Order: sequence, then structure tokens, then C-alpha cells
Amino acid sequence: MYMLHRVLWKSVIVGAILAISGCAMVQYNDGEKVSIQSDGWYGLDSLQKTADKACQQYGKSKAVYQHSANANPHLAPGSGVQNTIWKCEP
Repeated sequence: MYMLHRVLWKSVIVGAILAISGCAMVQYNDGEKVSIQSDGWYGLDSLQKTADKACQQYGKSKAVYQHSANANPHLAPGSGVQNTIWKCEP
């Protein structure tokens, strides 16, 4: 019984970690602007790295944050899924 309890507890912990890990993905990239959609708890420092890599695909050196907005405007600012816009610079 103890082993079963331990295995179930570990499964719950792993499931919780996966549930809160979230994701971020590039929605649009034309070498001038990059749009990234992410869960609200992603920090701009993490998104900066993703945007930089997207700009580098077009030979640009870095991305500069422009603005962000909720994908669902009915939610409080900064919560839920966020759409961030970045400008690629040489």
C-alpha cells in the first residue's frame, strides 16, 4: 500500500508541473515584426530570448518589445493568454 501511495503522489506532482509549465510560440515572423503567444505567467525575459531567435532567422540581431495584449479581452490585464509584439533590429 505504501508503494502505491508513493507512486500516485509522484504522478500527481509530475502532472502538476506539466500543467503549470505552459508554452510560448511564435505566431508570426516576417523579419520586421514577431508576434508571440504565451501563457500569462511567462516573463518578458524568457519571451525576449524567443523573439531574438525568431529575428535571427532573418539575419537581425535582436528583438525590441513593442506591446502586449490579452488574447481574451474579458480577462484582467496580464492574465490568461498573452500576445506580444516585437520589432526586429539589425
